[in-house]
Amino acid sequence: MSLLNARWLAPAALGVALLSLALNVVLLYAVRRPEAVVGPMLGRTITRLQASDATLKYTVRIPSGTPLHFDVPIDEQYRVQLNTTLPINTTINLPIQTPFGNRTVRVPVRTTIPIRQTIPVHLRDTFRLRTQTQAELVVPLEVPIRDLPLDELRKSLDP
Repeated sequence: MSLLNARWLAPAALGVALLSLALNVVLLYAVRRPEAVVGPMLGRTITRLQASDATLKYTVRIPSGTPLHFDVPIDEQYRVQLNTTLPINTTINLPIQTPFGNRTVRVPVRTTIPIRQTIPVHLRDTFRLRTQTQAELVVPLEVPIRDLPLDELRKSLDP
């Protein structure tokens, strides 16, 4: 009986080994270009994500005493409407030439000048903020998945 078992056992083991070798060759061929297998799968996943209303939610905790360093660029244009009066209360010395010689006459000037003008103001500067947090800050973040740059991810998958 052990002789019969030995006759079919060797060819069966050889068949299993050849089958395993063939499957390994197929697997290595498929793994050689994983983007060909994974790319279409990720493309379908990205399409589904873009169509969904899902959001990524995360809470960022910033401990107290964390240094904050921001440079905030400002580039704004404004139109300032002036509607005012400029009061003038002064005395000017007016030199006059007369047949009797040069004289200086003091002339008092008391008036108001109305100013009605629109002035364009262009404010361009960088506001530097250097401080630290006084208390722990808790910032909830909620990002809709459709707002993420998924098209760029899709382009990066293309060979």
